[in-house]
Amino acid sequence: MFFRKLAFDLDDVSPAASVDFIARHRETVENITMNNTSVFFRLVAVGLLSLLSGVFVNSTALAQGSDEIKNKTPFPVRYTSEADQKILIKTLVLAPVYDNVNGVYAKPIEKLLTDMLKSDKVWGYAKFPASQKNIFIEQFDSEPDRVLNVLNQAQAQGMLTAFITKGPKGLTARLKLFTQDQGFLLLEESFQDQETFEVSVLREKFAEMYRDIKNRLPYQGYVLSRRGLDVTLNVGQINGVQVGQELALAQIIKINRHPKLKFMVGVEKEIIARVQITKVDSFLSFAQIIFEKETGVVEAGSKILPTDFVSYPLPQINRDGDVIGDIPSHRTQPVNPEVTPPVEAAKQTSSTATNNSTEQQKLGVITAQGVFSQLKESVVPVTGNSFELSKGWTPGIYLGAQLYYSENLFIDFNTQYLNFTTENPLPGSFGSKIGYSYFRITGAFGYDFILDNGPILTAAVGFSSIQTKVSQSAPRALTDTNIDAAALQLRAAIPVNEFTLGAKMDFNFAKKVSQSPVTSGDTSSTITSIGVFGTYPIMPDLRGRVDLYMNKINTEFSGGTVTNTNPARSGTIELTNLQAGIEYTF
Repeated sequence: MFFRKLAFDLDDVSPAASVDFIARHRETVENITMNNTSVFFRLVAVGLLSLLSGVFVNSTALAQGSDEIKNKTPFPVRYTSEADQKILIKTLVLAPVYDNVNGVYAKPIEKLLTDMLKSDKVWGYAKFPASQKNIFIEQFDSEPDRVLNVLNQAQAQGMLTAFITKGPKGLTARLKLFTQDQGFLLLEESFQDQETFEVSVLREKFAEMYRDIKNRLPYQGYVLSRRGLDVTLNVGQINGVQVGQELALAQIIKINRHPKLKFMVGVEKEIIARVQITKVDSFLSFAQIIFEKETGVVEAGSKILPTDFVSYPLPQINRDGDVIGDIPSHRTQPVNPEVTPPVEAAKQTSSTATNNSTEQQKLGVITAQGVFSQLKESVVPVTGNSFELSKGWTPGIYLGAQLYYSENLFIDFNTQYLNFTTENPLPGSFGSKIGYSYFRITGAFGYDFILDNGPILTAAVGFSSIQTKVSQSAPRALTDTNIDAAALQLRAAIPVNEFTLGAKMDFNFAKKVSQSPVTSGDTSSTITSIGVFGTYPIMPDLRGRVDLYMNKINTEFSGGTVTNTNPARSGTIELTNLQAGIEYTF
C-alpha cells in the first residue's frame, strides 16, 4: 500500500518535489526493507528508487534546455561601420580665423562662429588647443595628422576653419569642416563677391554658409536614445519636424572622396528603419519605429536621412553681430524685428550704413623689425670743400603700433633708432672717430579706405620728428640736428593671394629745423620719404613683414644768427632702410 501511494503521489508532483518527497520517506523505505527480509521487496525498492532518479534527471535536463533557449538574446549581433562612427559629430572645435587685411574681417567672424557654436542645439563647442595655435590653417588641408591631433586634444569630432581674402576679384570667404575620418576635409562652403565689403553683410554670409554646411551632411540628425520601439531624435520644430511625419534611419557604410582633394563627393548608406513622429518639442522629437530591418538594429547614433521637410535652421544675428537664436526652417520672416534677412541686408544700403556706424571693433597691430641702414650726411661749407659722413648697412631697430577705434579709423605710432661709430669726415679735425645716432618718431591719425576692386588706400595726418646727435670734434665736423614737421602719410596695399604688397609716401610741411650746440643760420628744408613693403601670413595672428624705406632731408642755410666757426651753406641727410620682422594682430 505504501508503494502504491508513493507511486500515485509522485505522478502528480514536479521533479523537484519528487526529490524532496523521496528524501522525506527514505527512512520509511529503509525500515520496510529491513523488516521484510524478502529479496523481492528489496529489489522492488531499489528498482523504484532508480526509476524515480531517472525521471528526475531527465526532467532537470529538459528544464535546463528550456532555460537556455529562453535566455538567448532575440537581437542579432549588430555591425556599425567605422565610417558611420567617425562621421557622427557632437562637438566641434573652431580654428583661429584668418584674413589678409590685418584682422579687419577675421576678428568679427571668429566671434560670430564661436557664438553660433556655443548656441547650437546640435553641435557643442570646444576650445582650440593653445599648443596648436602656431599652425597656419592651410596646413590642415595637406596634413591631416594635424587635424587628428587637434581633435584628440580638444576631444571633439569635427573642426571648422575659416579664412577671408581680399583681392582684385573682391572678397572671398571659405568655411571648411574636417572630421575624424582620417583627418580629411569633409565639406566646404565658399562665397565671393566684388561688391560686398561690409562686415555686417559678411556676417550674414557666414551664417548662411554655417547652415548650409550642416545641411550638406549625409544625415540631418540622429537617434539620442531608444526604449522598446520608442526613440528620441535630436531634431524638432526648429528643423521643420511635425507630428505624423515619417523619417528614414540609415547607417553610413562608406564615404566616397575626391581622389586628389579628398573632400566628400558622396556616401554609400543602408536604410535600417523607418520611424513615425509622435510628439515634437522645439529641439527634440519622439517617434515610434514602424519598420526595422533587423530587430534591435536601431540604436543611439543611428542617422536620420536628409528629407525635403527637415533641415537645420539659419542662425539669427542682430545689428551688433550677436547670435540671438535660430530662424526656423522654411520661415520667410525673421522672428526678431531687429534682425535683417541676409538677402535684404545686402540690398539695404541705409541699413548697412547704420550697422557700420554701430560696430566698434578695437583691433591692434604691433610691428617689430630689425633694420639694416645705410646713412650719408654731406655738408657744403660756406668756404672750403664739401665733406661727407658715410656708414654702410649698420643694424638698428624699428617698432610700431596701430590701434583701431573702428573698422577703418586708427591711431599709429612708430619709431626707429640707429647708433654707430665712423670716420671723422672733416679733414684736419681732431678725433679720427666720431659717434653718430639717428632717432625718428612719428604719430598719426588715419583712415583705411577699402575699395571695391581690392586695394586698401590709407591716409593719415600727424607729425614726424627726427634727431641726429654727433660726438664733438675740433673743429666741429657736424652738428646735432632736430627736425620737426607735420606730415601727411599716404599708403596703398593690395592683396595678392596670401601676400599683401604696398607702397607708402610721406609729405612733410610746416618744418622746423634746429642745430646745436652751434648753428649755421636760418634754415629751409625739404623732406622726401618713400617706401615699399610686403607681408606674408605665418600664423593667423602673425605676419612676416619686409620694408624698403628711403628718407632724404635737404637743408639750405641763409641769414640769421651764425655761431658755427665753419658754417654750412647746405646739408643733406640720406637714409636707406631694409627692415624685416613681424606684425602681430590682437
